[in-house]
Amino acid sequence: MRALLLVFLSALLAACGTVGNEPVITSVEIVEILPRRMGTEQFIRIQEYRTGSEYTGKRLIIRTEPDQRGGFYFTLLLDAKVRKLPQGTRIIGEFYSKASPDKQSHTFELPADRPNTKAILVGLTGEAWPFGRDETIVPAAWKFQVIGPDGQSFGEKQSYLWEK
Repeated sequence: MRALLLVFLSALLAACGTVGNEPVITSVEIVEILPRRMGTEQFIRIQEYRTGSEYTGKRLIIRTEPDQRGGFYFTLLLDAKVRKLPQGTRIIGEFYSKASPDKQSHTFELPADRPNTKAILVGLTGEAWPFGRDETIVPAAWKFQVIGPDGQSFGEKQSYLWEK
């Protein structure tokens, strides 16, 4: 009986030693960027009615103003899971729109607790996107960079017009 208990405890300790030891990556490719306007109603899930707080499920959503949901979003599709990025990783987004000739730049910190996904929804909300539902105003050009905690660029992608 003691031998069986010892084997069980050894197996349990070995399993605990492997949990959460995912390798950390130091480069990532932004495979695709999908821009779109999203309203507040597109983020409401049935769980929110029960809990009173936003339910993101398996989505990673970062916004310029976390309390404002409606705005213009870019879905960044990566070639690796965001969980494998080191703590302290951030995304820098730069944008031009016909509503403002000046470049907008925003830095988004990735949260410590991240879902197991390859997609990140980056939202321009609140004061960063005051154009509401005006369908004629969209970012004309953009560039995104994934920056590691030490300032090293892990990857970047830009729109066709950014180069012009």
